[in-house]
Formats: sequence, structure tokens, C-alpha cells
Amino acid sequence: MRLFFLGTGAAEGYPAPFCHCENCELARQRGGRSLRLRSSLLVNDNLLIDCNDIVAACALYGANLDKVTTMLMTHSHTDHLDPVEMSWRAYPFAKTPVPTMAVLGPWDATARMEAMWGRQNEHHRLWMADVRHGVRIWRDGYTITPLAANHGTAYPTIYAIDDGKRSILYSTDTGRYPEATWERIKTLKFDAVIIDETMGYGPSGGHMNAEDVIYYREAFEAEGLLKPGALFIAQHFSHGYNPPYEELCELFGPHDIAVAYDGWKLDI
Repeated sequence: MRLFFLGTGAAEGYPAPFCHCENCELARQRGGRSLRLRSSLLVNDNLLIDCNDIVAACALYGANLDKVTTMLMTHSHTDHLDPVEMSWRAYPFAKTPVPTMAVLGPWDATARMEAMWGRQNEHHRLWMADVRHGVRIWRDGYTITPLAANHGTAYPTIYAIDDGKRSILYSTDTGRYPEATWERIKTLKFDAVIIDETMGYGPSGGHMNAEDVIYYREAFEAEGLLKPGALFIAQHFSHGYNPPYEELCELFGPHDIAVAYDGWKLDI
């Protein structure tokens, strides 16, 4: 399974466009892995999670989304879901044909997509469907399990994804897991856990902070949920509470937690 991080930042990106705090200025000076678009992940070539800043990501990192046949939405917030991005799937913006894409997510997210594109759109080759927490989906060779997140929308969702050989947990945006979600997670095992770390040295709540991430790294290990060689990856960083990339590596390295960065291609 290949993971391609198209963006690893929070809503405002990193650096934030209207901010000149110390973290933003350091990111501007350093560039590279300290620069972050809004969060999105491409799994193999055919599964996209969340949709914003994809034009920039494809231009900067060489991603191509023409083989995507399933898109998962985590929640309805605009930094993770911009229905306008689907405009580029059809002529005259795409001059080559694309396969039909299923857009799956919580009902409040699909409602935003449906308001622009309808439940099914032949021209842009889209169709929408709601997910239900705990109810598995089989698509494109993946077993996908939507789980309830702890976040500020009507039906926030995280996803366990298994292709029959490798399995991941994509876990943004969420604070500490609801009890039922954690109990379900404990029935699974993962090759990679990608976890929200929006709040850094700040308070947690509808997002996790560094303390929460370290806590869950230890909890996943203690519960035996990590397969041999599994990666535990922090992502979705806000500039307000997180230092740039190098300092994050110093913070999380001793805890065996990797720091995601934009453009990272990872085979697990």
C-alpha cells in the first residue's frame, strides 16, 4: 500500500497567509517540509481522503488523481471538503476521460457535495453515498470501516482501511476517541496509524495535542494494535501550537512517532 501525503496542515495552512508569528516566519525561511497545505491523503492511485488544495498538491508534488475511483470525506468542514474541486474532473478542465468516482462520507458532508453536483452527476462522473459509523464498506478491493470521531461537525468520521495485506487508520480530525470508537479500534491491527496532532503544545478538545498523540502511541502499543514494523504518524499541524518540522521531529522522535510532511510517498 502506498500513502501519498498531499497535505498535512490544519485549516489555515502552514505558514498561515495572514500571520507573521514566529512559527510562520520560521516556516517561510526554511521552506521544504515546514510548508504545509491543508490535509489530504492519496492511497495507492485510486483512493483519495478529503479534498482541498489538490490543485496545488498535484502541481507541487507530481500527484495525478485521474485513477481515483473512491473519495472518502472525514467531515464537512471546508478545509477538508471543497466541492468546487470536482469541477476539474470534466471538460474543458480535463481533456482525458476519468473513471466514475464514488464520494462517500458523513451525511452532512455529502449534503454539501450534493448541493453542487446532485446525488449523481454523469458529466463529472460522480455519485454520492452516506456512510454509517461501524458499518463496513467494500470498494476497490478495500474494506473500509467508518468510525465516529470527536470533532465539531454533525457526523465526524475517521476510517480504518484494509486492502487484504495492509491496514491503516486515518484519524483526523478528532480529539480523544469516543469510548465506542476506541473499543472498535481495539479489535483491529494496523500497519500505519495516521493521527491528528493539530494542537501541539496547546489544549486538546475537538483535536489532539502532542500529549494526546504520545498517549495513544503508548496505548496502541500496549493493546497490541500495531503490526510488526508499524508506523505511528502525526499529521494535521496548526502553526498556532506546533513548531516547524525539525522541532516536531525532535519532540516525537524519542516516542517512535513519525512527523508527516507534504509530498511524502510512503510504501507500507
